[in-house]
Amino acid sequence: MLHTMNRLGTIMTTFAIAATLTAPAIPHAAAPDKAPVEIKVRVSEKGFLDEKGKPYSAKRVLTLPKDAVVTITFLFGEDLTSLAVGDTHQIAVKADDGWKQETGSIWIMNRESSLTFRAGENGRTRYRAYCILDCIGMEHLTNLIIQVAGE
Repeated sequence: MLHTMNRLGTIMTTFAIAATLTAPAIPHAAAPDKAPVEIKVRVSEKGFLDEKGKPYSAKRVLTLPKDAVVTITFLFGEDLTSLAVGDTHQIAVKADDGWKQETGSIWIMNRESSLTFRAGENGRTRYRAYCILDCIGMEHLTNLIIQVAGE
């Protein structure tokens, strides 16, 4: 019995070594480790603004590092003296392939909402952010272009 057990152990070890040596190499598909990126975008009747108040435009796009997990926090940025101070905004971010995420509503009593995604996932290279609610200044909240770097 002991001899059979030793023989069985030897056979199993041989199979394990053979499987290891003959198995095809498996390429690692994991994305490179990148630090998470957090971006704040102010939303107002004037449009989408960076943290310093400078507007984004077709010529001044928001650029994200490829493969980074990105959190974009949209901040309610209406001035208290503005007629739009009572407005509510809700932002959608959409890719060309139809992928879409929406924030919660932002307004004077809920001043921020975030969404998180991996930049460039599934080959996506360009996104567009826009307000999905009818609001004052909506014509300025239709086209925040988000570009993945290196694409």
